[in-house]
Amino acid sequence: MSAPDLERDPPPVGRRERIALGLIVIVALFVRLAHIREMRGDVLFDHPPLDEERYVMDARTWAGGMPFAPRPFWQPPGILIVLGAVFRLFGPGLMAPRVLQACIGAATCALVWAIARRLFGARVALAAAAILALHGMFIFAGGELLPAIWAAFFEAAALLFLLDARGSLPRAVLAGLLLGSAVLFTPVTLPFGLLAALWLGRGAARRAIPFAFLAALAVAIVPVAVRNYRAGGELVLVSTNGGLNFFLGNNPLYPETLAIRPGPRWTELTQEPWRQARISEPGAMSSWFFRRGARYWLEHPLDALGHYLRKVWLYLHASEITRDTDVYAMRGSSRVLRALVGPRPLWLPGLLLMPLATIGIVDSARRRKGALLLVFVLASAATVAMFFVSARYRVPAVPILSIFSAAGAAAIVQARGRGRAILVTAALALSFACAWPAREVTLSFPAEPDLFRGLAKKNEDRPQALESFRRATVADPTDPRPWVEMGNVLDTLGRKAEAADAWEHAGACDPSDLDPRRRAADTRQRLGDVAGAIRALEANVSAAARPRAEYVAEHTQLVVLQARLGDEGRATEALRTAFAENAAVARTRLREFGRTQRTSFVAPAFWATFDLLVGH
Repeated sequence: MSAPDLERDPPPVGRRERIALGLIVIVALFVRLAHIREMRGDVLFDHPPLDEERYVMDARTWAGGMPFAPRPFWQPPGILIVLGAVFRLFGPGLMAPRVLQACIGAATCALVWAIARRLFGARVALAAAAILALHGMFIFAGGELLPAIWAAFFEAAALLFLLDARGSLPRAVLAGLLLGSAVLFTPVTLPFGLLAALWLGRGAARRAIPFAFLAALAVAIVPVAVRNYRAGGELVLVSTNGGLNFFLGNNPLYPETLAIRPGPRWTELTQEPWRQARISEPGAMSSWFFRRGARYWLEHPLDALGHYLRKVWLYLHASEITRDTDVYAMRGSSRVLRALVGPRPLWLPGLLLMPLATIGIVDSARRRKGALLLVFVLASAATVAMFFVSARYRVPAVPILSIFSAAGAAAIVQARGRGRAILVTAALALSFACAWPAREVTLSFPAEPDLFRGLAKKNEDRPQALESFRRATVADPTDPRPWVEMGNVLDTLGRKAEAADAWEHAGACDPSDLDPRRRAADTRQRLGDVAGAIRALEANVSAAARPRAEYVAEHTQLVVLQARLGDEGRATEALRTAFAENAAVARTRLREFGRTQRTSFVAPAFWATFDLLVGH
């Protein structure tokens, strides 16, 4: 049977095939539930970090009867709606949504089988479903309360109905509703929706079919856009995080900005529109970041194009690039992940699947099979690469990449003689290309699992939280965040000197964050360790990691501390430096010192300079 005939009229499903599919789906569900069971022993199961935490908190608020915050959605709201509905039905626990996502992951395996069977036959279909059933990253993503697994499910369902939509208006409408739902989980799906409408228009039985598809897609999105407008008075289609994500992947310091983690530097980055242009509305802030990224393309087109092509390559890389939680760091706490996800730099399963998927894509294009799936993968790669590539953003395409992986393997098996040798050679060459070292794929945050565990425990069990933070500092001594949190806990426990030590470690790890050493100096001053306080403040100044004017707090405090030590020369030097950097702030900070310390620090030359600069 030729490929076009297979697409139009696949053979009936036999008993053996039904049994095989049933076993694959059962295995898929079992493995996912086993992974969830392993997760349950970790404090992060009930206290998920980063975006998961935000989604869970907002969804619980909504499920409790409170409206969402009166502003446009910062992130796509699809997962909020799902989690909120689950919390209303089953309570605020996190087991129910994870079990539901396990079922969604297993159901996606069945959708992959149905799609692949239409295009490539039963063997490829079963192989594709089996690949997805045991795909370690897809299983891991299903355990996270994030949008990726839902986007994958809705996209696969939409593709299944799109295959027959050219001849059926109801299928076109249903496909549009499903794809529109996927957009609510990941807006990067939207460009594919426009391309799918063009694909429908070629050979559609009725002219209205592509328009009905687009109208149905809009029906799923418009209510969110209307809600965003009512909440914030801004026209925001889905969410306002798109501009920042675009800027992260399109700027002269792209690798550095991509590596910024939640903390002071991240907060500083997100507040740039306010600091530079006094823009505070979420939609306007997103537009400001979009303009920054677009300016990079205009001013450095060759560099921008080079970064873009690099990100297209990274989309096909074997590794799972970290964004929120590092799947490789989590292997140690999960036997399922240890079995199904290879350690760095082995990059399994990607090292096998991505080269095979590439061969499958090229072979399918050559045979003119599965055009819609080709459009989907190309649109996904092209759109994601306009922002930045990570495992989390590639997961929605994993079901279709699994189909092409199975098709690529079938092409190698079916080839003969020289053809097979060429394909095997191509697969080996692609393996090297897909595993070639790159800065993005080596991004690793080994301290974060224990950091987040400590944050989850610090209000309930401070000694356990402290131990988690200690493990985090051992895992990555250069990450300042565990040191900061360790200092916070030690301070609460009354171990002030140790807290100051921890904060000074944090300041050494990230000199651009001035707060840890300032806190250390304040603590040491209260302990009577004036020399230690001076040392911490001078370490901040000598690092010169911030604009000079931002060190006025250090210089004014050094005035006070050097005065306490009776060092008139250094106190005067610090005084002059403070006024040279920021006279207005220095004057405000030192007035009280001048009123209260004249009798305790008798130094006529110093006070003459002080009165000249500060006034009486």
